[in-house]
Amino acid sequence: MLINENFRIYLFLRIFSIIDKKMKIGFTLKPKDGNILDFEKQIENLEKIGAETVEIPLYELDVICGKKIIQDELKLLNKITRNSNLNFSIHGSMSVNLLDKDYLEDHLEVLKREIEVCSDLNTNILVTHFGHTSVETSKNKKKYGDLINIQKQKYFEMAEIAKVHGVKLCIENIFPYTNLHFTALPSEVSDNIREIDHPNARTTIDFSHAYINCNLRNKDLIPEIETMIPFTEHLHVHDSFGKYKTMYTYIFAEDITYGQGDIHLPLGWGNIPFNEIFSACAFKKDIFFNFELSRRYEKYYSQNVKKAKKLISLVI
Repeated sequence: MLINENFRIYLFLRIFSIIDKKMKIGFTLKPKDGNILDFEKQIENLEKIGAETVEIPLYELDVICGKKIIQDELKLLNKITRNSNLNFSIHGSMSVNLLDKDYLEDHLEVLKREIEVCSDLNTNILVTHFGHTSVETSKNKKKYGDLINIQKQKYFEMAEIAKVHGVKLCIENIFPYTNLHFTALPSEVSDNIREIDHPNARTTIDFSHAYINCNLRNKDLIPEIETMIPFTEHLHVHDSFGKYKTMYTYIFAEDITYGQGDIHLPLGWGNIPFNEIFSACAFKKDIFFNFELSRRYEKYYSQNVKKAKKLISLVI
């Protein structure tokens, strides 16, 4: 009888683990003027459309001020997340740049506070950006190599701190923000993570960032993305045309009109080959599939959840 009971428990746990191992679809929250209270209604709406995850944009909040944690803001955020059944990830400050030698200690202090915030919220994914530098620096192989080595060392040290707090750093591939900037292709990001060799230094794939950077550097998109897959715990999904912004526009909405830049469109509005990507790439079954869409596209959130499920069904 005991054997049968133990077997039933084992079978239940086994089935549950298989069912639970699936991509979790969600969205990045968008507060107005950094107001955490905006999240309550947004989370409620996301739950209604079947979202499973939420990314908290820590970079838009006042939780960290002067490289210190504001406890009142953190308590407010903690209360909101505790009242939800969704899974949470956190996107740290976009300005954190471990290739920035002049302000490296400032970036490291902010990253430490972000790890602590994740820990306090019982959230184990912290998205942070791979570093960027000047085009001029990138052309000097020794100088650039030295900066990359410093970044790898610091990522390892931060991953050690993150491990203590039960947090994974999910390092995101980016693209040059201006024609004076340089940053790594996805394949270089994955090479760095492989060399760091730490279980708490993982990656986030941003498909639009990859598309823009690959087009700039004349590289094939899918092979570049494939290099990151073994390390990836988190996806940033939004559409674009992979076109680097070169033309001046009066407002951001006109970048959408002309189809240039990292414009964060709903699926199908741009031309990123998502069907081909998800058919070719063996993504892990239990990672976060996170839409980074602005509130202007909220009316299409439900439609994008359906499209996400179709893409996930293509994964080999």
